[in-house]
Amino acid sequence: MRLILSTTLLLLSVSVHATDFSKLYAKVNSAVVVIKTMESARRPTAKGVKNVVSGGLGSGVIISADGLIMTASHVVHSADKVLVETAAGDRYDARVVSTSVAADVAMIQLLKPPKNLPFVEPWDSDKVAIGEEVFVIGSPYGIEHTLTVGHLSGRRVDTSEDSLMDVEFLQTDAAVNKGNSGGPMFSSKGKLIGIVSHISSQSGGNEGLGFAASINMAKRILIDESPLWLGIEYVPLKDKLIKALNIPYLEGLLVQRVAKGSFGDELRVKGGDVPVSLGRNKLILGGDVIVEVGGDRVYVNRKGIERSTDYLNAVKPGEKVTITVIRGGKKIVLSARKPTVTPVN
Repeated sequence: MRLILSTTLLLLSVSVHATDFSKLYAKVNSAVVVIKTMESARRPTAKGVKNVVSGGLGSGVIISADGLIMTASHVVHSADKVLVETAAGDRYDARVVSTSVAADVAMIQLLKPPKNLPFVEPWDSDKVAIGEEVFVIGSPYGIEHTLTVGHLSGRRVDTSEDSLMDVEFLQTDAAVNKGNSGGPMFSSKGKLIGIVSHISSQSGGNEGLGFAASINMAKRILIDESPLWLGIEYVPLKDKLIKALNIPYLEGLLVQRVAKGSFGDELRVKGGDVPVSLGRNKLILGGDVIVEVGGDRVYVNRKGIERSTDYLNAVKPGEKVTITVIRGGKKIVLSARKPTVTPVN
């Protein structure tokens, strides 16, 4: 009898202290969207090398009335087409505005945003303490507008030389699975504090180790800096790998594919179409190897990336951006005028 009474009191105590997120969910869910992407790539088939079309799924959050949406870079970076579906079930075409692969954040925008579009403004992620409750809304495994609750488990800041840039990710034990990528993380007060990025898992599913790009980092990169959407998937080459491909440089970027409509596409960078395995490395050969950006050699380290980024940022809209590639054993200089991007307010 004492055991039953103690168990009952414990359950009552837990239920009394459980937070009700229903009102907050109703308040912010209309700003959460499902993002569907399409991309095509040249791949070998039984009938020869052909374009193979594949689809992707992610989430995002509307942050302005004119249809700006934050999401994860890996959701849209290589997409040829982006379709956004709102909580109301309406569908809109969207364009990629800016991406940062290293920070895994991206900004897209609805091509024809409707009037009275619901949105939530990015908050200050530094104001949330470790241990506070947080919640995530997304589309895990395609189950749209799913809410999961957990805590801010930690802040993972990497400013080391091994990291290509300073990054900050918020760790959470809220359930995060495939399809949650790009969706929002909110504080217990319904404030936007993060963009879901990835999980650490041995099973492939949620194990209580989810990570979201902090909203402060996302604002700094996507709003303050607004880097170009290059749309280039690549594999870093160095040491034995670059020697095996007979590239006369110390390092380079082997292009795997290029998204249609991206600046990489404007530059006419060429992707590969021949899948191979070199030791433990699975690559797609046949594409360009980027070896210079703005006349400076490519190096896949923090200083090298910063130098390339500084060059791209310094080029004014309308002026030419140049990169050098190795294509078919020949050195080729590619150029295109930097596009004028509508300012992010």
